Amino acid sequence: MTVFKTFKDFLGITQTKVGIVFSIFVPLVFLLFWMTGYHGATERVDQLVVGIVNEDGQQGERIAQAITTGVPYQTKAYDSLTTAQQQMDNGDLTMVISIPAHFTEDVSSKGSTQINYYINQGNSDIAKSIVQSSATQISATIGEHAFADVHQEIVTTNIVKTHDISNFAVSMLPMILGFVTYVGVMTMNIQLNIASMMLKRDHSKWQIFWGRQILLLVIAVVASLVITTVASLFADTVASFWQMWSFHLLVYISCIAVTQMAFSLFGNVAPLFNVALIPLQLMTAGNIIPAAMLSPLYRNVGHFLPAPNAIQGYLRLIYSGASISSFVIHLLWIAIVTFGITWIRTALIKPAPSPISHPAGSH
Repeated sequence: MTVFKTFKDFLGITQTKVGIVFSIFVPLVFLLFWMTGYHGATERVDQLVVGIVNEDGQQGERIAQAITTGVPYQTKAYDSLTTAQQQMDNGDLTMVISIPAHFTEDVSSKGSTQINYYINQGNSDIAKSIVQSSATQISATIGEHAFADVHQEIVTTNIVKTHDISNFAVSMLPMILGFVTYVGVMTMNIQLNIASMMLKRDHSKWQIFWGRQILLLVIAVVASLVITTVASLFADTVASFWQMWSFHLLVYISCIAVTQMAFSLFGNVAPLFNVALIPLQLMTAGNIIPAAMLSPLYRNVGHFLPAPNAIQGYLRLIYSGASISSFVIHLLWIAIVTFGITWIRTALIKPAPSPISHPAGSH
């Protein structure tokens, strides 16, 4: 037997063909989604929203107006710094610019004045970098326009980093709990699909279906509890252990439901579908670059996928303790809809015909 015969035998095996397809499909999907989704993203800084709080009364109005017209971002005015910071914690604002009380008085009494810039460290890395780098320029521009008769830089910049976590490992936790869970569950369902096909000879489709659901629920409960427990050993989060665990349980359930649905719809081709969701979820998660800065086609895709909702939820549970109700609702709907599709597809499958038995003695 020659090497070329072995080569041909390799190509005749289904798993070899699937492996070849994956070697091309995976980088191709990443290439297409990321190149189209991220294209021109840094040019869309006008999609970022900045809150402006004026605590300097009537004198601060012209300063606030100068900021509104001068920054390349969308702006929203707030009466209270607390309210603006809450909106920033909720992910609605990238930065809060505060004009403090006695802002203009300090110029004449002290010869200088200061603007405060609040940046939530739980926001996107790219967004934080963009707004922080622009803070000094905003202060200089305000000084030039509002105090043009003063020939010195009198408006100083005070950047306040809220919810700052010095341990870099903790900053990786939302990605580990939110995205890697999807990868683990996707891999698990590949094996469970093979096991389900092996059980078809001795069990009905509904026995296999409900038996599999019980197994998946037990796995979701136990795995989320174990992983949350281990994560709590490394990170001191704002949310309680039980909040972290219950949210991770929901993340597991939604990831299971999505990846399981793929097998019910596409059979052995399902891994390609599940893998195709990986670059979409990484891109729309919002922890690297805000979804608002993506191409319009992709901006709202993350609402319908488990990992982006999970990552955004964990950013709030770990950093700020802000409400995660919208992400919980999204994950619940994802789980319900995809499980419903799996159930309907299972119901439509016709049972395999029973083998015909022949009476004893017949030929």
